[in-house]
Amino acid sequence: MSITIRDCLNLPSFSFGNVVAGKNGLDKIVSSVSVMEFFSLSDFDVFTPNELIISAFYAIKDDVEKQCEALKELADTGAIALVLFYVGAVIPEIDEKVIYLADKLELPLIELRSENYSIKYSDIITDVMTAIIQDQNASQDFIDTTKKRLEQLPFEVRTMENLLNIISNHYKCNLLLTGASQLYFQSQYRPTYISGDSDFFYEQFHNAPTGYWEKTLMVQDKTVHIYKMDFSYASNIRMTMYASCHNTVLDESILHNMCTCTLFFSTLWGYSLDLSSPETLLSLIFKTETGAANRYLNAAGIPFSHITNLIIVSPGGGDIQELKAHLLALFYDYKKYFLEDIIDNQIVILSAFDLTNSMDAALFEELWRFTDKFDPKATFFMNEGSKDIAALKRTYMDFRKSLPALYKIFQNRRNWDTHDIMLSQEIIALAETENKRTKYLSNLAEILKQDSDDLLTTLGVYMIDCDSKLNLTAQTLFLHRNTVTYRLNKVRQLTNTNFTLMPAAYDFYMALALWRYQKMDG
Repeated sequence: MSITIRDCLNLPSFSFGNVVAGKNGLDKIVSSVSVMEFFSLSDFDVFTPNELIISAFYAIKDDVEKQCEALKELADTGAIALVLFYVGAVIPEIDEKVIYLADKLELPLIELRSENYSIKYSDIITDVMTAIIQDQNASQDFIDTTKKRLEQLPFEVRTMENLLNIISNHYKCNLLLTGASQLYFQSQYRPTYISGDSDFFYEQFHNAPTGYWEKTLMVQDKTVHIYKMDFSYASNIRMTMYASCHNTVLDESILHNMCTCTLFFSTLWGYSLDLSSPETLLSLIFKTETGAANRYLNAAGIPFSHITNLIIVSPGGGDIQELKAHLLALFYDYKKYFLEDIIDNQIVILSAFDLTNSMDAALFEELWRFTDKFDPKATFFMNEGSKDIAALKRTYMDFRKSLPALYKIFQNRRNWDTHDIMLSQEIIALAETENKRTKYLSNLAEILKQDSDDLLTTLGVYMIDCDSKLNLTAQTLFLHRNTVTYRLNKVRQLTNTNFTLMPAAYDFYMALALWRYQKMDG
């Protein structure tokens, strides 16, 4: 068993609640409850999975756009539902844009009207947390319930640290997972009374026998329980799980469950726990928080200046190992330094390119052209360069989030860069909010949609896929050049606009991208 949003609706404090949007997300599992009233981008640095949020939107009660931004950021950082208090008093009504976005995000939006002042934040918190604790006490299958929680996480945040966060929240403890290299994954449960780094645990347990061990300490006049369990990864790699807690007590069976869960999901995700191996460096960089990523890079002795460019390649319908072998052979031929790994079913390469350098430019050209010929659905992405690890990780996350939109918008072009990601993000934002700009762009597409000559398709290929090149458009569409010219002239007549000149060209490009995204989405 696990408590879902649907289960919460049957609790006494929810009796006056009304689900106004996001009903497709009612079966998501709840792990914790939090209150948020003041929203800024810095509030969303930490990913907290499976969290129910309580708010009245007081700080943003007069700004619908900020309400939508807050909703998107909540969903991106692990929130699975929002209980909106005092509707009618704080915000007069929930705006249709907010309702539309909550439906799009499948984020249940539960309204509590202002006339129900008898219901307080504490009532919701008490009822939900009591239900969660009772369920945890009754549930015997920790791995199964953890699996259900992890399935709710977006693909790009299914990391070892977020797995440890879920385990840490479940058992109310701090965790540290490490190997012989002393590099580690960590999750801290608040409040904590010890530093919880690897040196602390090593000092406490360096004389302890292999296997399970526990100790009790007095720290700041508080009783703190600390634990360790050794286990094997891939037969011959020794790993150690450390835990510490205050006011809760663990045992050997619980530590065993933690280790089993860690092994199970590392195998399921294809995620190596061999922290000392250079082959796992990329997954460590991209699947941990920024401080840990810098720690891994420094331990490996690799200057960041050697890996400023991120390349992500998908084989389409081809064999990923075969494509990887060919791409790496090119790097060796050019004697170019690189790191590579397969992460999230894609080839990820870090290197440093200066495209004003003829050798770097030639290698880049060969890489993407080989990918393009390898398979019709293969994709190639390279960013323009990152200033630090945080920017590199942000680019990777942005790419993963934008990937569905990239496929929809760039239907006949599979060589992407950072500008394509930024455009995709703009299109996603436009599609999620009904505003003046969205209506204007949709109306442009609607004018052309009513014609029977496939004007939208032709113009989309011409502007988005073929960089406004007439012959390439004709070749891509298997049409005569004169047919394409006829259709483009017809677009000019119907819209009374020269779409090749700025700023009209930008508006038409955005209108076509939005049409493709919404058409494929529908």
